[in-house]
Amino acid sequence: MLWYVGMYVSHCDLCLHTKIQCCLPTRELQPLPILEEHWDVISVDFILELPESGRYDSVMVAVNSVGKHSHFIEMVTTVTATGAANLYLQNVWKLHGLPQKVMSNCGPQFVAAFKGLYRLLGIEAATSTAYHL
Repeated sequence: MLWYVGMYVSHCDLCLHTKIQCCLPTRELQPLPILEEHWDVISVDFILELPESGRYDSVMVAVNSVGKHSHFIEMVTTVTATGAANLYLQNVWKLHGLPQKVMSNCGPQFVAAFKGLYRLLGIEAATSTAYHL
């Protein structure tokens, strides 16, 4: 009977037209542009709540969008926005300079620390959906 009801509902014209959408329709995904210069466009994300190793339990990941060269920076989950900015400065910026564009998935540690910095340095901030960097 369950199979019959499922088949009836999935083919019923009235059911299909009056069914309430459980989520908002999403727009079509757009591909990222093809880049040529290394470290001009980077993505930054945080991997949180890992098993503790030493005194660290999280990782900041900065990835070059062209060659996929990455920096993995150990940190603690309780790092502040200023602390995240300092980690980026000490581990990525000193080696590769200033990017033109930074992509992130709107993590609170990153957005809060870098919003004013982006404006001052002329960096374009871009956001992505979670798990799609």
